[in-house]
Amino acid sequence: MSADFNFDELTTLSADLGTVADNTGSHINSAVQRTSVLVKDAARSSVQSGGKGWRHIARAIDYEVTTFQGFGASVIKSEIGYNRDKPAGHVGNLREYGTPKLAPHSDLRTALEANQADFEKGIEKAIGDALKEAGL
Repeated sequence: MSADFNFDELTTLSADLGTVADNTGSHINSAVQRTSVLVKDAARSSVQSGGKGWRHIARAIDYEVTTFQGFGASVIKSEIGYNRDKPAGHVGNLREYGTPKLAPHSDLRTALEANQADFEKGIEKAIGDALKEAGL
């Protein structure tokens, strides 16, 4: 007596999951972009509420999303913070982390923490959208 194995469905599932992986990147990138904007805007608002003297520093907060695909991996990275190339951007870290005479304000950290749940929902939605595109 010999056993019969049918791998047709497993091969199809494997192909579908490959499609999901191929489709997921753009959706995750959208989630990262959206959360980056929310964090940037929240941090800017927090800095601006610190008084007139801080408003020009708030404009130095921006973000940059970079992507890399290769060597069997995909990376989506967002960097949110004070852009030193913008006017007053070099002063931002003094506000964020403080000095011996200035207490830290942690505007960026607070903004990031406030948007963490939204980011998690965005990633879940991104994966769900990629599954739908693959017909799963």
